[in-house]
Amino acid sequence: MNRVAKFLAYDGKVSLVCTNTTELVEEIRNLHDLTPTTTAAMGRFATISGMMGFTDIKEKDDYITLQIKGDGPMGKLISVVKRDDVTSKVKVCVDNPHVELPLKSNGKLDVGGAIGKNGFLNIINKNEVTDTNYTGLVPLVSGEIAEDFTEYFAQSKQKPTVIALGVLVNKNGVKSSGGYMIQLMPDATEEDIVKIEKALETAPTISEMISQNKSLEDIAKIVTGDENILILAQELNMIYECDCNKEKFEKGLISIGKEELSKIINEDGKADTICHFCNKEYHFSKEELEDLLNEI
Repeated sequence: MNRVAKFLAYDGKVSLVCTNTTELVEEIRNLHDLTPTTTAAMGRFATISGMMGFTDIKEKDDYITLQIKGDGPMGKLISVVKRDDVTSKVKVCVDNPHVELPLKSNGKLDVGGAIGKNGFLNIINKNEVTDTNYTGLVPLVSGEIAEDFTEYFAQSKQKPTVIALGVLVNKNGVKSSGGYMIQLMPDATEEDIVKIEKALETAPTISEMISQNKSLEDIAKIVTGDENILILAQELNMIYECDCNKEKFEKGLISIGKEELSKIINEDGKADTICHFCNKEYHFSKEELEDLLNEI
């Protein structure tokens, strides 16, 4: 199971979300046929997206669409997040899943090179009930994802935030994956901040701690330096869920207009579509297309 837990540290002046997404990222790797480099990138992206399901989605009918577009060979990364009381539901896609780059000089996977440093991070919070949305758009800082989202929270949310994301890949697939997000409450003191900074200086990476089978509670204590953290919720989950169906693709075909749909009918006599999030295929016969044409 992909575990998620929420904590408070330093007498409620610091909030923290920790997650182990190893199974989720392995599922994404297999679903999208990812390379080690794109696995690391998409794993980090899916992890922070899922965590934001618990920090930024307030109502069950809300959802978040996240986009990263850099000048690297991966192209655009997209995730959509919904949630219920205990589960954050994530789906992701990427333009070019088969990108592979040489390791960086420190031996790490070159996620920043695959995504690119020049581009933007765009986050759209949508409320289906009120039909309103909030959009946050910030330039990419490094393409390494954690730094880019940290900048988003600082600029768009005015929230001092520490984000760590990590994916450890071996020859068999995803060995460990996870992340944490530390946010300071308005009453956090300078002393609290110094303690957290000292703890982070000596803390192992999130992927290392997960590979060592440390619990989310242990990780929370390590990265905050607070042995007396308060557990807010620990029976939370994160899953991969695509809600595509044939009706949605019918609406998509109708939206291209009469002229284009007629062209498809006359030239191809059918339409074969595929969902970029789950790779499920939907086939439309000539008769089905003609029925859609009559609806326009």
